[in-house]
Amino acid sequence: MSASLALRSSLAVLVAVCAAVLPQRSQAHGSMIVPESRIYHCFLNNPENPSDPACRALKDAAGTQAFYDWTGVNQANANGNHQAVVPDGKLCSGNNPTFRGLDLARSDWYATPIANGADGTFEFVFRATAPHASRDWIFYVTRAGWSPTEPLRWSDLFEFCRFGSVPLDNGNYRFRCALPALSGKHTIYTVWQRSDSTEAFYTCTDVEFGGTTNPTWTDEGALTAQNALPAGTVVTLRLFNAAGNDVETIAFTVAAGQGAATEWPYRFALAVNAQATNSRIGVLGAGGAITPQQSASTNRVYTLTSRNLNHQVDIRLPNTNQPPVAVIAASGTTVTGAGSVNLSGAGSSDPEGQALSHQWSLVSGSHASLSASSGVQTTLNLTTPAQDQSVVVRLTVSDGAASHSTTVTITHKKPGGGSYDYVYPAGIGSYVAGQTVVLGSDGNRYRCRPFPEGGWCNVDSAFHYAPGSGTNWQDAWTRL
Repeated sequence: MSASLALRSSLAVLVAVCAAVLPQRSQAHGSMIVPESRIYHCFLNNPENPSDPACRALKDAAGTQAFYDWTGVNQANANGNHQAVVPDGKLCSGNNPTFRGLDLARSDWYATPIANGADGTFEFVFRATAPHASRDWIFYVTRAGWSPTEPLRWSDLFEFCRFGSVPLDNGNYRFRCALPALSGKHTIYTVWQRSDSTEAFYTCTDVEFGGTTNPTWTDEGALTAQNALPAGTVVTLRLFNAAGNDVETIAFTVAAGQGAATEWPYRFALAVNAQATNSRIGVLGAGGAITPQQSASTNRVYTLTSRNLNHQVDIRLPNTNQPPVAVIAASGTTVTGAGSVNLSGAGSSDPEGQALSHQWSLVSGSHASLSASSGVQTTLNLTTPAQDQSVVVRLTVSDGAASHSTTVTITHKKPGGGSYDYVYPAGIGSYVAGQTVVLGSDGNRYRCRPFPEGGWCNVDSAFHYAPGSGTNWQDAWTRL
């Protein structure tokens, strides 16, 4: 495992553990992700131990709950009266106490460099984790001469862009706005007023005007297909920042007919380019467009330069494991009276040659037991039955992912070939002189002698009157 993967795994575990002990996250709604809003940037900057000084100050001011609720900066009853519900000095928090650390007047909030593109606009991307019908989207920005070390006031802002209802695009709202003629560091303030509710959301995003063109892509390297992929394979692009936090994940499942080495990279690139905010895959053209190619080696991965991201492409093949085959070998299939049968599963096999576990169970039959329930071999031990029966034993073998079962049937017969009333000494005390027939331990049948000798049949004495084996058995029994 690489150092970056280990770091990211550790952070994921840390976040999961801490989230388990924090208050439950309120219903999420959205925040600006391009450029990164204050709260979104701090969420990505390790919520439990931020390295960014401004994010650390936010945590010190209000705790970590704000990080995990990064999409919930809102006022429930705004209804367009934003200056009434959000007073000066509390704009970035939306006058919501959970986010009060966002209102800290500091000059070191992280600022994303932005500039108009070739078409004279910049594309803002707002991530909507719970989309709503929109009445207004209003974009404000701080005036020239504004000081970031003073609390943000409404009088510090002027409107530069406005939208009504905007369609959702793969979980995002996208806005192309012509940026105002400003330079240096400023704060963009965004208001989202719902039309299906009085609720409104507020976002502070710190930017650096004139720092770059929109967008600039960093070449992260080639997307190379080493071989074809079977249908059902999942190819995933993961983007993470310098702190090791996951920023974005796009997964693509290879469909039938798309697995060729020249085809799946192209299909994967199309999926990424349609969904990703911070990355593109393809060939970068002179006009800045990144176009996917049907090639095993031509496509390259690009990430937004302003985000300073790293990437990883994971390929997870579908489960093609074949189940094992269970086979039972028995030392015999017919037993008369008491006896045993040795059973072996050594003939079982796995198509991929994986090690197998063996489990034995008695499915049906009485007067029967197994010497072991696991292991390659076991022994079926049988005592004399009162009637003929079939004893069924099941073997289940497993390779850890798939399993298979089979059974063997043992014919278990009563000895002597005739009927009897009891298997001695069962029923002793109720034997009838001259009538009762029992099966002795030697497999022979015995009838109680007529009265008066037959009275000895009910004497429980293995040494004296047990049929066929007692020292005086002839006094009580007649062998049939």
